[in-house]
Amino acid sequence: METEILQKNMEIIASCAPFLLNELLPLDFSQIGDGVAEEIAESGRRDIYFCHNNNRYLLHSSYDPAVEARRIVRQVTVDKDCLFVVYGLGLGLHLRELRQRISPGSKVVIIEHNLDVVKYVLGHFDVSDIFAKGQFVLLFGDAQQLEKMILYLSSLNYHNLAHNLQALALPNYYVYARENQAALKQITTVLHNTFLSLGNSLDDQFVGFSNMCHNTDAIMNSNSIMDIKGKYKNVPAIIVAAGPSLDKNIEYLKAANGKALIIACDASMRACDQYGVRPDAIASIERDEPTYTFYYKGRTFPKDLVLLGPGSLWPTIYEEYPGKTIIMSRNDIGFEQLWLSACNQFSFVSLGSSCATVAFAVAREAGCNPIILIGQDLAYTSGKKHSDLTHAELEGANDDRDSTAGVYLEDHEGNLLQSHIVYKMFKEWYEMQIASNRELKVIDATEGGAYIQGTTLMPLREAIDRYCREPVGKRLTDCLPDRRPGEGASLKKYDRILKALNKDLGILRKTQKNAVEHMKRLAEVDKSLTEASSEEELIAAVGRMQRGDKIIRQVTDAESVGGYFTPIIVPTIMEVKRLGNELTLDNIQRNCFLQYNLMFMIANSIDVINKEYSRAQEIVTEKRQKFKDAVGVCNEQK
Repeated sequence: METEILQKNMEIIASCAPFLLNELLPLDFSQIGDGVAEEIAESGRRDIYFCHNNNRYLLHSSYDPAVEARRIVRQVTVDKDCLFVVYGLGLGLHLRELRQRISPGSKVVIIEHNLDVVKYVLGHFDVSDIFAKGQFVLLFGDAQQLEKMILYLSSLNYHNLAHNLQALALPNYYVYARENQAALKQITTVLHNTFLSLGNSLDDQFVGFSNMCHNTDAIMNSNSIMDIKGKYKNVPAIIVAAGPSLDKNIEYLKAANGKALIIACDASMRACDQYGVRPDAIASIERDEPTYTFYYKGRTFPKDLVLLGPGSLWPTIYEEYPGKTIIMSRNDIGFEQLWLSACNQFSFVSLGSSCATVAFAVAREAGCNPIILIGQDLAYTSGKKHSDLTHAELEGANDDRDSTAGVYLEDHEGNLLQSHIVYKMFKEWYEMQIASNRELKVIDATEGGAYIQGTTLMPLREAIDRYCREPVGKRLTDCLPDRRPGEGASLKKYDRILKALNKDLGILRKTQKNAVEHMKRLAEVDKSLTEASSEEELIAAVGRMQRGDKIIRQVTDAESVGGYFTPIIVPTIMEVKRLGNELTLDNIQRNCFLQYNLMFMIANSIDVINKEYSRAQEIVTEKRQKFKDAVGVCNEQK
């Protein structure tokens, strides 16, 4: 092993994908096991083999490795920006050939299942040039390690290339066919979920934005998730969801009172009340009014029951709730950034998209282990949406008539259950959390529904007997000190939010002006292009069109407003990537059309966004004044 080569390789690989440093450092590169073997031929040629299932396979051609490398990538062209998934690190020869052929906008994910190959190659061959420009990323290890590393692809913006995905493999890596297929499936799932999580419609975002404004007081007066960080280390948690299978086993849940951190979804509180279950917290997530009507309006909740939810929850819920709250941010970008920067107790937590995932996220942050799921069917078990115990009359029929046709998930025996695309997203969220938290044991005690990969299946009664033995000794509310800010601190927070709103309005006005100007420029470019346009004229047209990139960067770099435009920017980028890089009149005209539409949508969206921001300023200003008036009255009474 060459120490200098290894250090250089590791530094370059980790500089482009920092998360890999934590995966590379634990490897003992001085100890290479039976996964790699060398053999010196009579001619003096050194052949390198990788070993799989007690068989040896050449890692490269024994005749002409360079010719083999060119053959592997022979069909690759620079016509389009693509995402390449390459099975096998090899000696890097095929990767260098690939690097020379792909476009500057393409990305490459290398999947290497054999850890000994990783250690051998990085320790003996300088492959730093392959990774130097950040186009290539190396993922390696067994299925669990790869699952964890693939999750990080969501942070690398590879979803822009999801429609242009190509797979290549070293000739002998057919022996990893099953593993290759599993890795590719997870990559596509991660990219798909990243795309879906980019944002909702403007109308939906405005509902959340408006709710955040109305919830400003609640956010400032709530507790922080940091107040309970690690406070329940290795204490079992039970998440009570409202799926159809809850009817089967909730009768056993009372036995866990005081012996686990019990968090109920808002929809499952009726069932808990009926069976004498005493949750520590209730989790909620929906931002619309029916959530309040179905589960909160006119109901009495114990004062020691903590409400968990995002800042965008329907405001009346927080206004009327009698107990303590932990209010969290679902995103660390977008409009929630305004409150994140102003309120230090308001923290970003990966909450998922359901009440149950909110509960899971809080239990995870509290340090609970294991986390036990019940009522988490994620499918229409027996044709029902919810448990009959949890279903509210106002919700209508408890059946699957509005389910999305064609969505089926497997149960633990491989049988297909009718489900919904949203339930599928919940399931995949759980699986990602489990894959990235290997020390966390997750027990699915639902006793029905879809199988969540990585969970341990166990009847609820057995799970309680095995894990819920010792009294916890404290309610969740006991861990939450009074965090209400003083008069001066509150006024400063209002002022910070108002200042941030005003700053964003300035960014939006400038962006709108630039977008309108670029629309005019694009119209001129389109008008100037004809069948007779020379290559020089086409190149000049592309140069003028590329000024739009600055506008897109300006929008996306502004964290608090970027989220409004991501749902329209990303699909446009993906369509442009589909066109390819060939300099033709058709490609340039289509690109021009896509850009014009994007600028039109940005400019017109800003008209609507500006109105919402002006309304937000009014709401926060009014709240600030009411708070100041109330404090003044209190001071006079004193």
